[in-house]
Amino acid sequence: MKKKIIIIIVLALVLSIAGTVVYVLTNLNSIVKAAIEKSGSDATKTAVRVSSVNIKLSNGEGAVLGLTVANPSGFFSPSVIKLDDISVRIEVKSVTSTPIVIDNILVSGPEVFYEMKEDGTANVDILKKNLTNSGSSREEQTQKSPKVKEIKLRVRKLVLEKGKVHVQFAKLMDKPYTVELPRLELTDIGQHGGATPAEIARTIATALAEETAKAVARTQGDRLLRKGAEDLFNKYLNK
Repeated sequence: MKKKIIIIIVLALVLSIAGTVVYVLTNLNSIVKAAIEKSGSDATKTAVRVSSVNIKLSNGEGAVLGLTVANPSGFFSPSVIKLDDISVRIEVKSVTSTPIVIDNILVSGPEVFYEMKEDGTANVDILKKNLTNSGSSREEQTQKSPKVKEIKLRVRKLVLEKGKVHVQFAKLMDKPYTVELPRLELTDIGQHGGATPAEIARTIATALAEETAKAVARTQGDRLLRKGAEDLFNKYLNK
C-alpha cells in the first residue's frame, strides 16, 4: 500500500513538473514580454510596452519588436525611446543554469525623442534620474529580502546602431530636428554572477540616455556656432 502511495506521489510530481515545463514553453513569448514590460517600467518609472516577442529555443534566436518607453509626465511626445527592432541570440545550454547567457543583442534603428522645456528640464535627464533612484530602491529591497531568488542574466555584447535623436528645445523656439545617434556597444553586462532583468534594463537605458545627451550637446553647439557666424556675416554686410 505504501509503495503504491509513493508511486502515486512521484507520478504526481512528474506530471506537475512536466505541466510546468509545457506551460513555460508554450507561453514563453508572453512570459518574456511581461518580464520586459515589468522590469523596464520598474527601472524607468514610466510605462514600458512591447508589441511582440518571438523566441526560438531550438536555435537560440529571438526577436523583440516595438519596445517603447513612455515620456515622463509633462512632455509632448508619447515616447522618449522607441526600439522597434531587437534581435537576440541566446546560449541555449545556459537556459537551465544561472546566469542565463545572452551572446548578442542587436538593436537596429533606435529612436530617442529629446525634449527640453523652457525651464531647462530635459526628459532624458529625468529618465536618468529615475534610473538612478530605481537602482537605489532596488538594492534596499534586496537587502531586506535576501532570500528572494531572481533570474540572473549575462549579456556578452549589446549593440545599438543606425539610431536617431529627434530634438526639440522649447526655449529656443526651434523647429524639431533630427541628429544621428552614434553606434553604442556594451560588453559583459552582468559578468560577475549575472544581473537581474531590471539591472540590465537600467544599464542599457542609462547608456542610451547619456549618449543621447552627448549627441544633442555636440549638435546644439555646432548650430549655435553657425548661427553666430551667420549673424556676424549679416551684420558685416549691412554696414
